[in-house]
Amino acid sequence: MSQQLERIFRQALELSPQEQLELIERLNSQAFVQSEARVKSKRNVMDFYAVAPNLLSGMDAQVWVSQLRDEWNEREANFNPYL
Repeated sequence: MSQQLERIFRQALELSPQEQLELIERLNSQAFVQSEARVKSKRNVMDFYAVAPNLLSGMDAQVWVSQLRDEWNEREANFNPYL
């Protein structure tokens, strides 16, 4: 543990139990926000270019999803585990 962290820890021990819980909650929230920011910045919107070309060519999203589900259902109906 670094000296600065040790000093902060000793100061935190002087807080009331309620204040310690509040400090933990605030640190946890801050750490979560920072980790979420890193996760969100991993991808560029252009990474998804042409991932769903049917949607980009003007096909309605619900129509596309329905067709895809129909294809899945047809495959499942024709599935033979012994082949």
